[in-house]
Amino acid sequence: MMRMKMTYGAAFAAMLLSVLSCEERHPDNFADIDSIYFNNRGTGNVLIDSTDVTFVYEPLDEVEMEVPVTVQLLGRAAGHDRQVTVTVSSDNAVEGVDYRIPAPEDTFLPAGEYSFDYVVTLLRTDALESGKKSLTLELHENEDFTLALTELEQTSDTASTVRFTIGFSDMFTTAPEAWEEDILGEFSQAKFDLICKVLSIDPDDFNDASVMTLPKQMYILEEIKSYIDDESAKMSAGQDFDEDILDPETGNPIKFE
Repeated sequence: MMRMKMTYGAAFAAMLLSVLSCEERHPDNFADIDSIYFNNRGTGNVLIDSTDVTFVYEPLDEVEMEVPVTVQLLGRAAGHDRQVTVTVSSDNAVEGVDYRIPAPEDTFLPAGEYSFDYVVTLLRTDALESGKKSLTLELHENEDFTLALTELEQTSDTASTVRFTIGFSDMFTTAPEAWEEDILGEFSQAKFDLICKVLSIDPDDFNDASVMTLPKQMYILEEIKSYIDDESAKMSAGQDFDEDILDPETGNPIKFE
């Protein structure tokens, strides 16, 4: 991580960042500041400069996901809209194919406001099922705003306040919290997708043990095994069948064991 770089000095900039919503009660020295920064918070209200999201818990017909990234004012609100300059770059994601962003003319801090959300719309594509994509937002100075603070050194790390990275995929890194291997066997995305599709289960249910109870998972096991058996019989008979029953690694019907 880079070290802290502040145009007004470390102590002054840290004091500025600690003020999360600039209101009229703030000191007069804020009247001379017209600056912006990314103000996005994680666990424990810690400033973060990246996030990872996944489509796997979204219904299969949900093909878009909005990710709001908060831009915060350092200073006093103005009586007119002020333009904010944001650029987006990526090594593996293409605008219009993998994501959409607001038009430059629609990217501004509204009159009287101290923050706004720059909303990135991620698009669900087949490529996300086998690889992660990422994009990086970057703030720039313009006629309306400077960048008084570029980084913040925290107890655990140093976070950028002018760059924010979004990683996104349609894959799992770990099994859902409520997935019972003793019932459904070792977790795989092929199993998960087949269950959710065939039984019309909300993917996020598998993160809630109170919903995905042991009896329910036993029921799921019997239903999905019966479905695979029926579709396998069609395959053996040379009939049209649901190819999603096939394990992508082996090409054979998925086994729940």
